[in-house]
Amino acid sequence: MSTTALPSSSSPGTDTAADAVSTGPGLAAQARAAGALSCIAALVHLAVAPEHFAEWAPAGVFLIVVAAGQLWLAQALWRGLSARLVPAAVLLTAGLVGLYVASRTIGLPVHPDTAGQGLGLGGSHHGGSQVPGGHGNGMPIVPGSGAEAAVETVGTLDLVCVVAELGALALLVGMLPVRQRRSVGNLLLAVGLCGWVVWGLVRFT
Repeated sequence: MSTTALPSSSSPGTDTAADAVSTGPGLAAQARAAGALSCIAALVHLAVAPEHFAEWAPAGVFLIVVAAGQLWLAQALWRGLSARLVPAAVLLTAGLVGLYVASRTIGLPVHPDTAGQGLGLGGSHHGGSQVPGGHGNGMPIVPGSGAEAAVETVGTLDLVCVVAELGALALLVGMLPVRQRRSVGNLLLAVGLCGWVVWGLVRFT
């Protein structure tokens, strides 16, 4: 039976409760759950990649690369991921979630053909604009994002994907040693809070 590879000890004389990582069936189940969620997100990216290819090839390539990375992470978590790679998996997963949020709020200046149309890369898997003459799906847009940014709408597959990524992120953070877990958790909360503060300042001032 495969096991999850995590640090089992520190150098002599430096073991502390803050550095310790629990091992056993519970942690293995946690890793496999994170792997399953990562696989779900990868399958969603693969499902929508052809549509994005048709609209803008670089977007399709990006989704294929992301899906490949998530599938690799899923099998690595299932078979036993080295503890040294867990922080990298946390940061990359958090980055994907951040990219998703940005694409649905301030927009990404990477698709000039759809800029200003309010559809971003929206297609069959994205929900259409619910407000006549509105931009995107009615979500608030940060002033100053300009016509260069295309804001995507939110669809069912989008929600499935981001929920899976958030679940995987939470489980991956839980796999970190206690001291690292606190630091990474605080960092993610601080980044999220700063993002909301910046959005609020730009939006309401």
